[in-house]
Amino acid sequence: MMVGRTGMDKEEKIKAMNNHLEQFKQMSFRAKARIERLAELSLVIEDDLKFNSFADRVSELFGISNQFEEQLEQLINDYEIARNRVALDEEPE
Repeated sequence: MMVGRTGMDKEEKIKAMNNHLEQFKQMSFRAKARIERLAELSLVIEDDLKFNSFADRVSELFGISNQFEEQLEQLINDYEIARNRVALDEEPE
């Protein structure tokens, strides 16, 4: 087993990266659920209750949450590529 600069061998590093990916994916799942709930609340607040000022604030949160989810998905994709490079004995970027 070859040990890299971090003191972890390849298998340990891949295992740690897989653990991180699982945590990122759990965050993504929860973020998607929050986005769906914000969309539902926005409709109820605006259409049923006619509280447009609150609906605007919920919509703003919806946008922020959606942006977070998009960036998290990109992070997951990039981290998976880095993990695959480690598995192939290539240097991750």
